[in-house]
Amino acid sequence: MSKSGSGNYGSISAQGGASGGSDQLSEGSVGPATKTPRPRARIQDVIPCCVNQLLTSTLVDNVFKIRGSVVSQVSVVGIIRWAERAANGILYKINDMTSKPVEARHWLGRDKAKQTTLLPVGVYAKVFGVLKCSAGAKSLEVLKIGALEDMNEFTVHILETVNAHMMLRKARQETVGESVPLAPSQMDDVRDYDESCLSLIQKGVLRLIHQCPRQEGKSIHELQTQLCSLNIKAIKEVIEYLTTEGHIYSTVDQEHFRYTD
Repeated sequence: MSKSGSGNYGSISAQGGASGGSDQLSEGSVGPATKTPRPRARIQDVIPCCVNQLLTSTLVDNVFKIRGSVVSQVSVVGIIRWAERAANGILYKINDMTSKPVEARHWLGRDKAKQTTLLPVGVYAKVFGVLKCSAGAKSLEVLKIGALEDMNEFTVHILETVNAHMMLRKARQETVGESVPLAPSQMDDVRDYDESCLSLIQKGVLRLIHQCPRQEGKSIHELQTQLCSLNIKAIKEVIEYLTTEGHIYSTVDQEHFRYTD
C-alpha cells in the first residue's frame, strides 16, 4: 500500500477513459468531425471496490470520496446484467449483489466500437475504470474490461476490497487522529461499511466451500491457506454465521463443511 492508503493492484494501459465527460456515450450521437487524440491512461493506484461503495461515494469539488478517502481509478467485479452497443462505444451494467447495478461506459470510437465484441450478459467480468458523475448519476468510464477466466478471481477481488478499504480507513485515522469524535452520520457510515465488508467476506468463504467437490467438504485449514489475509478467528466467525443461517453444514467433524444444496 502507498502512503496515501491506496494499493498498487496493477499497472495497465487502456485507451481512453481518463479525460472529462465530453465524450458521452449515446446510441444516436455522432462524434465531432475533428477530435484531439485521447491520451493513453495509465492505471497505477487502483482501488478495488464493491458497487455499493461506488454508488454511495460522495462528490465534492469534482473529487470522489469513500468514507473520507479520495478515490478515482477503481476496479469492480460482478455479473454483466445488460450490454448494448452505442454509436461510439459499449454500455454495460455490472452487478455484484451489493447494490443496484452500476453503468459502465466503454468509450472506443466509432470504428473500433463496431469491431469490438460485446461481453455476453450473465458472465462475470472485472472492470477497471474512472468514477464519473453526470446529472447526479454515478457511473464508470471503462479503461479495461474482461471476462473472468477463474472464479477465484472474484474471491481475490473481495479480499482485496476488504483489505484496501481497511488500509484506507487506518491511513485516514492516522491522519486525522483517532481521538477525534465521530458525528452520528459518520458512525452510521462506519457501521454500514463494516457490514458491507462482512458481507463480502461471507460471500468469499461461501464461494470457496461451494466450489469444493469432495464429500467431506472444505476444511478450515484449507480456507485459512487460501484466504491468507484473514486470521483464523475471522474465518471461524464467518463459518459460524453461515452454519447458523443454513448455508453450510459440518460433515466428518467440526473442521470440514459443505455447501447446503
